[in-house]
Amino acid sequence: MVLLTSSGPAGFAAMLFAVPLVYFVLAYAYLVRWHGKLWLMNTIVHENGRLTLLESLFYFDHFVSHIPMIAIFALCAAGGMAITERIPLAVGISHRASHLAGVMLGAALCLAAISFLGALLTVGWQRTLDYCLQRIERDGIMSPGGLWNQLQLSNVPIALGTVGLGLAIQRSVPHSQFTRDAGLSTAGIILVSLAVAIMAGMSLFTWQSWAALRNPRWLAHSMREVATFPLTGVPIALAATVLVQSALGSEGVWSMRISNLSAVLLGFAALIVATELIIIRNVRILSIAQRPAFAGERMTVLYLLASHVFEHALDFVFMGLLAGGAYALACRALSM
Repeated sequence: MVLLTSSGPAGFAAMLFAVPLVYFVLAYAYLVRWHGKLWLMNTIVHENGRLTLLESLFYFDHFVSHIPMIAIFALCAAGGMAITERIPLAVGISHRASHLAGVMLGAALCLAAISFLGALLTVGWQRTLDYCLQRIERDGIMSPGGLWNQLQLSNVPIALGTVGLGLAIQRSVPHSQFTRDAGLSTAGIILVSLAVAIMAGMSLFTWQSWAALRNPRWLAHSMREVATFPLTGVPIALAATVLVQSALGSEGVWSMRISNLSAVLLGFAALIVATELIIIRNVRILSIAQRPAFAGERMTVLYLLASHVFEHALDFVFMGLLAGGAYALACRALSM
């Protein structure tokens, strides 16, 4: 089954970028309708009742706490695509790949460092440390490993789906006697393995019990991540890898075709999400969600989704930079 197709990498990347763009526009439009005004930057929109839309976009302490999670998604995007992708072994590939890897990974590191400093300046050392050590479940609720334990409920299906989508991206090129292509399968497996290692390491560091994973509040929170990242950060990360391919001189027809392996991974991810939804089918989401004073009884699940996407804006930028940089590094290693 073909989901997307384009005659060039730029057009294919643009279609991927269009998905989060539409999501952002629809989310903003919903908030405009809810608040009854067009300009929302200085309007409190976050469910904690204290962050404006502008502050949500630069939610530094929240971002630094999510770096392990978004690093996993970025590595899965780059690794999934690399497993089946091929790059042209042309003159200058090594130098361009090195340059791209340095620029993108350097930019990702700078974003993380600036955000850490921003968190220290805005919320102080203790809150920043608590977020980094996954101690803050949400505003007003502290629990050992609570942040990561609720995130990993969504991390597994999102990661599986991201690898599946990466595997589905294919490039058809005409035969040429002047260009040899080389596969990136080993590099892709290494990137995905690194993502699994991060996930396993974080889970061991924060592990509570299997029973904790059935916490209705954590499951409900995980469903919001599932409703957000596959339509925002994941397409951005995949688009970044496609643009790296474009910069390395890859031509041909690009498409997203669901193969047997990608279908299995996507199906398994969907099964996990469906199981979690069944577990919380009788849970009243709004009764356990944060209810800010400005919302009162008007709070809706759609509002929670619409406002949520903006607090992850820095995450999406980081995902794109890390995915593209990791993919470029894999190309650099192959061309050595």
